Amino acid sequence: MTDTTADALREEYLARLDDAMRGLPHGVATDIRGGVVEELTGLDATETAARIARLGDPVAIAREAQDEVPASPNIVVAAPVSVAPAPRPSATSTRGFAIAAALTLGFGGFLVPVVGWFVGAVLVSISTLWKTWEKVVAIVVPFVFGALSLFLVQFMSFVEFSSSGSSSGSGTPPDDVVNNPLLPSFGIWHAVLLLGFLLIPASGLWLLWRLRGRTAR
Repeated sequence: MTDTTADALREEYLARLDDAMRGLPHGVATDIRGGVVEELTGLDATETAARIARLGDPVAIAREAQDEVPASPNIVVAAPVSVAPAPRPSATSTRGFAIAAALTLGFGGFLVPVVGWFVGAVLVSISTLWKTWEKVVAIVVPFVFGALSLFLVQFMSFVEFSSSGSSSGSGTPPDDVVNNPLLPSFGIWHAVLLLGFLLIPASGLWLLWRLRGRTAR
């Protein structure tokens, strides 16, 4: 065989080797190819064919080299940590809402009778800046005391009217009924009723006092 044949065998083998080593790192593939070129340089066609036979299939060479290449460590890229903005407090947990609720409970009934007080009671009940017992005291106590006072005034007015009618029928002067020590003065019950209504604005002011130092939560 001629040198031309030897060159053709060498180039054909190197081409197959390059194709088999495409998946290898560049440095490893370069070293292997350089070693093979050194092995085949200076040989005639017969010696080249014999040396290629000893070197073996390029695919096997590439596979063996791949097994000897250390596995590259996996690079873990930490995902960026997004810091969520702090949630804004709800409207019912703010001091402004609580102040408006307390003022509506205390004085809303004077602006819009009955309805204004009920609106204030609802606002106070949904606010989160007061404890449950504070809400109960501010809403229930004035309501119960005012309702009881109104009932007592109406009841005593009815009793006095009935007593006055009986005394008139029997000829007893009406003045005796007014001075009857067994019946309290009509003015006292009106004072009790007034006290019951004064508890309503007092409850709103008490809630404002309890609100001191508290923040949205």
